[in-house]
Amino acid sequence: MPIEMKQIKKSYGDQKVLTNFSIFIEDGEKICLMGESGIGKTTILRILAGLTKPDSGQISGLQGKKVSMVFQENRLLGWANAFENVALVLNQKKFGAEKKAGKTAIANFLLQEFQAVGLHDYEEKPVAQLSGGMRQRVAIVRALCAEGEILLLDEPFTGLDAATKTRAAEYIKSRAEGRTVVMVTHDLQEAIQIGARVVMVENKNSVCAERIN
Repeated sequence: MPIEMKQIKKSYGDQKVLTNFSIFIEDGEKICLMGESGIGKTTILRILAGLTKPDSGQISGLQGKKVSMVFQENRLLGWANAFENVALVLNQKKFGAEKKAGKTAIANFLLQEFQAVGLHDYEEKPVAQLSGGMRQRVAIVRALCAEGEILLLDEPFTGLDAATKTRAAEYIKSRAEGRTVVMVTHDLQEAIQIGARVVMVENKNSVCAERIN
């Protein structure tokens, strides 16, 4: 079922962030929200995630769907290692985790996922000891492994160099196949890398969803 936001309004105190924002997102579509800082892109993601309520407007297409998200801040458990952070969101019944063979299957699966984003030999370190770019990749893997029908990405490539960004983008593109993806970025190349359509959020005081590719 497609997602539709109609005439969404949101203010924080006297600051109007969204005014009559409307957008239609096809089921399984990848889109990228772009626009100047402070125009409400992150607020749109937070509304879709159910973390922020709009002041008014209508939203449809979210009922019964699981949402996973990469935030601007990684929100990992600093005391836990990379594998433990991701294992928390896995459907462990699929692996038969109550048995030794199941735990081995989980470890092998996670090793494969981390290798796909260029992370290896860091699994046992608390994530607090990892670099910012490493933590960001752990957050990306966690969001993709959560298996939500809707994937929200708020500037997910922050802190990554060009080569690592390309690798992470390929990981997202392949693992998110068939899911609805909404990403916020300031870099058009990032939208191209994950195969997303671009929606410019241009004016806080109008219906501001316009496709440009």
